[in-house]
Amino acid sequence: MPLVMLTAMTYEGAGSAALTGAGCRRPVLVVGGTGHVGASLCQYLSAGGYGVTAASRSTELTFDDPRIGRLRMDVFSPKAVNQFQRYRTAVICPWIEHDDQTTSRQWIDRLARQLVETGARSLIYLSSMWVYGGESQEFLTETTPVAPTSSYGSAHASNEVALVEIAGELGADLTILRMANLVGPDPFYAFRTKIAFSHELLEMALLDRLIMLRSAPSTPRNLLPRSLFHHDVEKLIARPQIEGRVDIFNLGSGSTSTMIGLAREIAAMAERYHGDIVAIEHPEESTPHVSFHLDTGKIRSTVGPCVDDLGTELVMVMGDVLVGRDRANVNENLV
Repeated sequence: MPLVMLTAMTYEGAGSAALTGAGCRRPVLVVGGTGHVGASLCQYLSAGGYGVTAASRSTELTFDDPRIGRLRMDVFSPKAVNQFQRYRTAVICPWIEHDDQTTSRQWIDRLARQLVETGARSLIYLSSMWVYGGESQEFLTETTPVAPTSSYGSAHASNEVALVEIAGELGADLTILRMANLVGPDPFYAFRTKIAFSHELLEMALLDRLIMLRSAPSTPRNLLPRSLFHHDVEKLIARPQIEGRVDIFNLGSGSTSTMIGLAREIAAMAERYHGDIVAIEHPEESTPHVSFHLDTGKIRSTVGPCVDDLGTELVMVMGDVLVGRDRANVNENLV
């Protein structure tokens, strides 16, 4: 469900700081600001003093932080916006379906042009490490050729090309983040129909006592703790803007795990909580997958070190699941 064009702009719950940046650090627009990635980023940036506005088509999700502005955005609309609030920085957090093959380039081209032509000088696009392809290569750097093997990776790769062209044409400062699998709490988890895979695994472990993996057990995964992601994005927002600059960074943890390794860690957490054995089922595999290393040296040298703590993030994800279960039980009792 990519977020495309803004036809009607309605601000909700936003103080003047969110709209103008008065008394705040740089005002930031987060496109996809109520999504799994964008929602907690909005909270983090707002807590850090940024004037944040979350743009999305959702009209139901409400932040606890009243300082976060809301911008309702229509999608796939051919209409243009003549007046648009000026944000010097926009973070684009797209939701891309795995079968999205035809619409991606159109919406990112229109949205990016609109943002830049109405005042945004810095664009940060959250891409995916899957632009490198589904077949793991042993060492992935930012210079590794882009060779996506899925429509999901292809959509991100197409968006990257469009953004690089626009940045060169209009003089924007563009940062592309090729992200690993993000793991961390989600403020709107309890209200989502589609949840992140770490939440899904913890749901199975806590509620069903059974984790059923769809991927082969040796499938490699680089797991990006949300606190590390937030640290890196904030440092990139804060750095001086340079007209026409294009930076691409790999964003991930310092190590690569496997699906069975993650499942076992989550099973152990759940067993410590409820005291029951958690079984793990997975597809059979004849040949183990080749692992890979996602090189993150470039981002670390640019923004500095940060704690890489997956365990703490998983504990907070478990908290999401337990609170969500309690809320569901209360709602059932009220019916």
